[in-house]
Amino acid sequence: MTYKNVLNNVKQLLSMEVKLAQQTLMDGVTTVEAEEFAPDYSIGIVTPEGAIPMPVGEYTLANGDVLVVETEGIIKSIAPEAAEEAAPKTEATEPVMAEATAKKVVETVSKETFFAEVENFATINAALKAEIEALKVELASNVPAASIITHNPENVVEKNSFQIASKRERTTEDVVFSKLFKN
Repeated sequence: MTYKNVLNNVKQLLSMEVKLAQQTLMDGVTTVEAEEFAPDYSIGIVTPEGAIPMPVGEYTLANGDVLVVETEGIIKSIAPEAAEEAAPKTEATEPVMAEATAKKVVETVSKETFFAEVENFATINAALKAEIEALKVELASNVPAASIITHNPENVVEKNSFQIASKRERTTEDVVFSKLFKN
């Protein structure tokens, strides 16, 4: 279950409000909240609009603990800062995301996603424009020169003006029918 689904399900089932644990990151501005700060629990960044899942990376909490998120919104591990320093560091192979704040990471991911989509749309747009030009050329080569459209007198429908007993005297029935049927 995702971060918000668990909270909403608990609220619905118990009809009571559940408070989540909150901590701030080392930057002192970003607040994160989780059901419990332990491995395999959901974690999110608190924003004015609501909570969003925590992006993948390593984050240092205000108390010095290092929070590792390997799947977006799920805590992989929490360890004291001293345990991380004892581990050997590889500078070129592993980027250090602990220094980046969560807001910067979210902003970077959002911008990368946005610009990737813009680039994707630009590629699709260029392909469609090329296809349209190819269709225009094909259409222009297959269409003969335009000819003048003239009236065809054979399609005129002649109306039969023959009436039965047109010279007879009109009766009351004839007058009523002619008014009804607008003859």
